[in-house]
Amino acid sequence: MIRFVRGHPLWVLVALGIAIRLVLAFATVGPGSDITALRTVAGSLETDLLHSYRVNDDWLGGTEVPAWPYPPAYFPVILAALGIHNATALPFHGVIQIAPILADVGIALAVYAYMGWRGAAERLRLGGTALVLLGPSFIAISGYHGQIDSVAILPGVLAVMAWERRPAAWRARDAGLLIGLGAAVKTVPGLLVLPLLAAARSTRERVWLVGTAIAVPAILFLPFFVADPGALKWLGTYGGIAGRGGLSLVLQPSLIHDQYTHGILAPDPSGVSELVADSSRWIALVVLGALAAFLLRYRPAPIDGAVLLWLAIYAFVPNFLMQYIIWGLPFFIMAGYLRETAILQLVLVPATVITYQSSVSGGLDSGLATLYVVTMIGLWAFWLAALVTLATRIARRGPAKPRDVQPPLARLART
Repeated sequence: MIRFVRGHPLWVLVALGIAIRLVLAFATVGPGSDITALRTVAGSLETDLLHSYRVNDDWLGGTEVPAWPYPPAYFPVILAALGIHNATALPFHGVIQIAPILADVGIALAVYAYMGWRGAAERLRLGGTALVLLGPSFIAISGYHGQIDSVAILPGVLAVMAWERRPAAWRARDAGLLIGLGAAVKTVPGLLVLPLLAAARSTRERVWLVGTAIAVPAILFLPFFVADPGALKWLGTYGGIAGRGGLSLVLQPSLIHDQYTHGILAPDPSGVSELVADSSRWIALVVLGALAAFLLRYRPAPIDGAVLLWLAIYAFVPNFLMQYIIWGLPFFIMAGYLRETAILQLVLVPATVITYQSSVSGGLDSGLATLYVVTMIGLWAFWLAALVTLATRIARRGPAKPRDVQPPLARLART
């Protein structure tokens, strides 16, 4: 439980984190394509809500791309932002970022509470909270970019917490509902069912977990499907941009180097890059299948399973964009990897700045493009090494008992 005590460092961090983000949100306009897409969707929701998935965005130069390729749970937030904008004349690009900013605060408070449950000292809890509220990656994504990944991942964070703290009779239902809520904003948080499935004690728990996680986005999307069955084809069509990070960058660094130096959005991919892009869904299925088998065999603590999940995604899913880092960072902190999380965010500062500078200038110095490529290849190597290291540590403990799970790998001592 978190109590409000005036002047407590926690609330000072919260106030400072909100202030920094609000200044950025209203003083700057994030990447034009995303803000434009949000404004386009807002207009569509206002005039023809149930057919909003028909609206396309032409930022890829005439290519048919849905302005909103995600489930519909975020639509009320977009409509609320539009209403505030219309009623107050506050800039839409600032108002639409309030929800991600508040989601960052929610993640920070969840981290603080969770670390307290695990016996962490106050100093460590505040350190974990600061990594969210003052973390450069979190600030850049919610305060400048305005992406919604923190909104999507917050219910996933709460789902892991619910699994560990709710009574056994209700934890699968509650965690499933929360995961489903996150998946109804962006589909990726739905993958958090995997580490919790491995920790389930019975078939009944697994059915409740999976059933509720699927039911929430399905029910929310149903009216849109009934009104426009063609809307279904747009969900999940967006798979990132090749070359920004992950396997696609490692296999062909020139993709992003050419884009950043010459303003070329889509240089010609190599044969290998095309093969990986065409096979991205199969790659993801194979990776997730292997991960599920590993989790079911060794039954790590849910928080360690969640960390392993995001490491596997980062290491093997072909395309990585800067906002995807928000999926994993809260779980890394909750698992006890505070130092690693701090280093990660600091290392990513230059690459983050380069990413956003390129969206403004349209072309960068070759040296900056090279710095980005080197940084992101190093990041990919880190994901791979961390994945192998964590999986090895889990495997060395051996499989947990059928109705038990391994204890967390990292200890959060009070000293």
